[in-house]
Order: sequence, then C-alpha cells, then structure tokens
Amino acid sequence: MFDQIVGHQQNKDFLERFLNREERPHALLFYGPEGIGKCLLAKEFARAFLCLGSPQEARPCNRCESCRLLNFETGNFAHPDYLYFDPMTDEEQEKKKTKIISVNQIRSLIKQSAFGPTLSKHKICIINEADTMNTEAANSLLKLLEEPPDKWFFILAASSVSRLLPTILSRVIQVRFTPLSVQETKNALLNKEIPEAEADLLAHLSDGSLGQALRFREERIMDFRNAALKFVAEFPMQAPMTYLLNEDYFSDFIPSSGGNEQLQRFVTMTVSLLRDLLFVKSGLPDQVFNTDALPQLRKIAGKWEAGRLHRATEAAQEAAAAAVRRANTKSVLDNMTFKINTCCEGRI
Repeated sequence: MFDQIVGHQQNKDFLERFLNREERPHALLFYGPEGIGKCLLAKEFARAFLCLGSPQEARPCNRCESCRLLNFETGNFAHPDYLYFDPMTDEEQEKKKTKIISVNQIRSLIKQSAFGPTLSKHKICIINEADTMNTEAANSLLKLLEEPPDKWFFILAASSVSRLLPTILSRVIQVRFTPLSVQETKNALLNKEIPEAEADLLAHLSDGSLGQALRFREERIMDFRNAALKFVAEFPMQAPMTYLLNEDYFSDFIPSSGGNEQLQRFVTMTVSLLRDLLFVKSGLPDQVFNTDALPQLRKIAGKWEAGRLHRATEAAQEAAAAAVRRANTKSVLDNMTFKINTCCEGRI
C-alpha cells in the first residue's frame, strides 16, 4: 500500500493498520523536514480512507465513485468529503504574498464542519503547513480539535512541531517523518528520467528531501555547480581582482541587481566542492557529493594542502552566511575569492 510514495515504510505500515481499526483518534500530525513526502502520503491515505471498496480488498480500489472523485493523478478533487488547506488556498493571503494559514481559512473549515459526510463514511481534512498558522487561526482550530465533529478526521502536516501550540499537540497523534536516504532520493530522481550524474548530485545536496532535489533541478543547480567547479579550479590566482573583472562577477548567471538567490546557489556549490576536495585529500572519495567530477577534483586537490583546504572551506561558509544575510553581491564574491586564494597560497 502507498507504493507510489518514496520511503517511509514504517509510517506506511502504521497507516495501513490504522485504516483497519474500528476506533481511531480523530487527528494525526505528520511532522518532519520539508519536501520529504508528508503531504503526499496524507493525500494517498485520504483516498484509501474515503474509498468505498470492500474492506477485504486493497484500498484505494481505484474503481469506486469515491476513488474517481478523488484522483490526484487525473487532477480530480471533486470529492465532497475531502477538504484541503494550505497557505496557497487562501486567495487573500496569496495576493499579499504572505505564507500563512489564516483565521479566515479555519473559520471556513469550522462552517463546513457542521455538515457530515455525503458520499463516504467519513469526511477528511488535510491542513498542510499547519505550522504556518497565526495565533488566531491556531486557537480557532484548537476549538475544533477539542470538540471534533462526528465522522470527521483531520491530518495536520508540519515541518516544525515547535511552532504549533502545545494544546494542539495534545489533541493529535504525532507521526514522525525522517529524511529519505541518499539512495531512495536518487532512485526516485532516476525514475523521473533524470541523468544519473545529476540525480546523484541532487540526492546528496537535498538532505533527504525529494521536493528540495526537484526544486534544485528547476533552479539549474548543475549549471551553478559547473561554474563553481571552474572557479575552484582557478586557485591559486595570480590576480584575483583581475579574474573577477574578466568574469564580470559571473554576471551570466548572477545578476548584479536582485541576484541574491543565484549568488547563494553559486556560493553553496563552492562550499560543496571545497568540502569534496577535503574528502579527496583525506583519502575518502566515497564521501564526495560531486561524484561525476571526481577526476577533476583529484587534479585540483593536488594543488592544495589539507589544512589550507579546511580554512578555505570555512571562508566559503562565511560567504554563504553573508549571502543569506543579503550582503552586497560583489562584496561577497570579492571577500570569498581573496580569502580562498590567500588560504591556497598558505598566507593564512
């Protein structure tokens, strides 16, 4: 069951047993890092939970009216007993570009809670990114969880338990989700026909989040990695400032204005490559993220001493922190380039 969801076998087994129980708690909380499949599994569980098929057969049966009206592959969400909320389902919040679940959304849910199921035996409500609720919304939801309507079931999904009210946590059964393994993430990417070298890098960079890996791909992370690899190969530089001016501060992919996100990607890839060089220098090539670039990394590592590489990695990490703080693009690149070059030459 739930084979289309990558990983989380223990949670899948729990939900399968949960389906077959006659008495159930009225609310679950799926919590864990962003992009690892919490909401996807919640949605597939909703299909199975609402399915009208025989209890003796596998659910969802994919044949009954309930399965037809709630089908995520075909984009059919017309099931009258399925409700879904997240920050983007509130048009007012979307216009304001704020990412919260508002009290208006919860009030809408409370109004709908006056009605029981019309097709299936139960109604189910998924609240994704529940940890983005403001205080007013959370207090309104708490009242609903304290006195749940008959035949209603709730699943909350959140990245951070600490941002939820303790009183809400006391009203739900918590189900912890852990990051996917590198191999699970890589296999999922390969199933999407992503080239193996790219899938391997994305799997290592994404910290067990398939969603993050796919976002990295949309952001052309390999282009930034290749640019960073070319940059790292230039050390030691005779004239760092001349190099940056000749490269026009990487303006081909880091806009001089409004390019902070691109700057962060480039600096992050530089950190990743310097880290890999440390592993190569330490005789640990199996720990390298950028496995497809291993021949180039071996060649570059020959120009470095291990202690200098360590200090250079710290300098790049400082640049990454400055980029996150939205420091000036040229200043970040200047400081990082000069510091890495000084480390490579052994002057610090």
